[in-house]
Amino acid sequence: MADSRRALTAPWIVSAVAAAVLIATLLVYFLVLRPDEDNVPGAFTSSETAAMNAAAQEIVNTLTYTRAHFDADFQRALDGTTGDLRTDVSKNKADTLAAMTQGKFDLSAQVTHKALVGPVSSGKQQGYVVLVTVNGFQSNAKDAPKPNDLEVTVVKVKGKWLLSGITSFGVTG
Repeated sequence: MADSRRALTAPWIVSAVAAAVLIATLLVYFLVLRPDEDNVPGAFTSSETAAMNAAAQEIVNTLTYTRAHFDADFQRALDGTTGDLRTDVSKNKADTLAAMTQGKFDLSAQVTHKALVGPVSSGKQQGYVVLVTVNGFQSNAKDAPKPNDLEVTVVKVKGKWLLSGITSFGVTG
């Protein structure tokens, strides 16, 4: 009788051990080996990803204006900048609106590529340098993008990534 009990429980024991090994393997894969987690060699940290995304979004905000909503568009662009760049953007408000009104066009932008260069310190602020390729468009010439390669510096100010510097480089159209 004891032998038949052992014979009946043996498959269950083997199944339980196999299930435990499978669960352990899955835990190791999802908690340790997943390539999309922070601290994996070659992967971006969440901070780096947030900085790259912010750089792309704020560049679009800085280059996109409509005549119908110019004040709101300009404020959105201004809200995404800090330091000397914020001052420079502020100075261009009247000239930008005048050019758009006189030429009867709106401006828009689309990021095509972004790449992280690395960390940077700006005084007490820590940030990143990001390379951004952007196509600028005028509403009266939508089929004629104006490509630009930009080196963008973003810093975190009060929990938000802001543009603190923009440098154009490379060949532009």
